[in-house]
Formats: sequence, structure tokens, C-alpha cells
Amino acid sequence: MGLTIAKDMKIKNIDVNCDSLLVFNHVKGSYEAKDPKMVAYLDIIKGLTNYFDNFSIKQVPRENNVQADILAGLGAVFKNLDLNNIPVVHIMKPVMERLALGTETMTLDQRNDDTSENVDNWIKIFKEYLQFGTIPANNNETRILRMKASRFTVIDGELFKKSSTGLLQRCL
Repeated sequence: MGLTIAKDMKIKNIDVNCDSLLVFNHVKGSYEAKDPKMVAYLDIIKGLTNYFDNFSIKQVPRENNVQADILAGLGAVFKNLDLNNIPVVHIMKPVMERLALGTETMTLDQRNDDTSENVDNWIKIFKEYLQFGTIPANNNETRILRMKASRFTVIDGELFKKSSTGLLQRCL
């Protein structure tokens, strides 16, 4: 899935860290895949690696790759549910830490958008809250924004709303 996302993002040089010694050796060609499912996955991976100008794969000990284990566990928990996707958000700094640093506040009815006249103000408010933790000056507006923002996400600078079916809908 990560290779597909990298391809869709038009990334041409990629370094892959893999915590599965079996998968690593299959991709490198040290081991031969015999199980039909592994052969199918390996064919997909080899097809994807041909897209990249530079592709390298490194085996990382499982104990040094805790995030992958957490995601694998999350996948196992949701295995029996009828979910098409699970959005994963990587937060660089906790919102409370950003607030402690004195992040600017704004009101929900502000209409000055310096970056683009085409971007609606409500989109800007949600994006700034989700990306930078910027909150309205009014406590009631902050509470409303926090409740509504749980249904939104920002991907590559674009605001998306999570639908009831699990699909992400781009906000225009």
C-alpha cells in the first residue's frame, strides 16, 4: 500500500524499511515465494518497484519498528468489521504543545484570507485548526469547531470530510 501511495504521489526515489525478514528476502530475491498469496503480493510489489527510478529496501528489526506493529495490530482489530479504509493521521506535535507556544487565535466569522480569494473561509478555519491547532478566540466557537473537526482531515493541504461510508470527500 505504501508503494502505491508513493507512486500516486509521483515519488521517483524511495527507500523502504521492512520489518519482515521473509518479505525483505522475497523482494531482494534471496528467498523464493512458494505460497500463492505471497507470489501474488510479490508480483504486485515487483510491478510497483519498476515505476521508481531508485528503489532500495532495508530490513529493520521488528523491535525498532514499533509503529508498524501498532498498525498491524490495528488492522487485526478491524479485520472482521466492514471497513474499506482506516484513516491514519501522523501528528508531528500535539495540539496542546502548539497552544502552549502561543499559537494565534481567530474567530469563525473572520473574512480576511490573504492566501487565496477562492478558498472559502470555513475551509481555511478547519485546515488551520487541523494542521496548526489554531482555535477561535470565542470558547463556544472553539467547542463547536472541535466537535465538527473530528469529521474532517487534511491530506496534502486539501480538506476532506469523512463520509458515513468511510470514503473521504474533498471539500470545495
